[in-house]
Amino acid sequence: MRKTLCNVSPLFNKEQVQNINKVISNNLTQNNDNPSNNAIKNSQVKFVRMLPIQSLILPFIDFIFSVNNHYYGFDLFQLTGSKILNYNTYNIGEKYTWHIDADMNSPIKDIKLTCLLNLSEDTYQGGDLFLFRNKEIRVEKFDPGSVVVFPSFIDHRVEEITAGKRNTLAIWIEGPKFR
Repeated sequence: MRKTLCNVSPLFNKEQVQNINKVISNNLTQNNDNPSNNAIKNSQVKFVRMLPIQSLILPFIDFIFSVNNHYYGFDLFQLTGSKILNYNTYNIGEKYTWHIDADMNSPIKDIKLTCLLNLSEDTYQGGDLFLFRNKEIRVEKFDPGSVVVFPSFIDHRVEEITAGKRNTLAIWIEGPKFR
């Protein structure tokens, strides 16, 4: 098992977060959310293609591939502008219980990395991200403007929001089937 559970880094300031949110809200597209089986997810999910925001989130994309090269070494497919990303909004009382993002149903590919950008513009309470490896681990310093990257086969959850609103952009990076 790889020693590095996740990687977190502050990448964007408040003004950049606001600009990313504005461009996302002007470029929403239709798609279907597929929450994990047996998990409770009651957040709002909207969708955006990567192309309209790609130049704005380049530091995030660079971070993802750098983390993979240094810590995980997964074979990954290239990201394209047509990739659809999830824009998740958690309001008071909303959460996403324990789940994994990996999908074992495809015969040719696996979701290998879960990559989240915290796009919250205001403070919120609750909504912490927890990962599970032998015990529950709270992801520290996943503040607005920060990103986190971890293997998609790691159990994780978002605790219930108790005040404010939490926004995140999710990118799932795929690659050829694990062998």
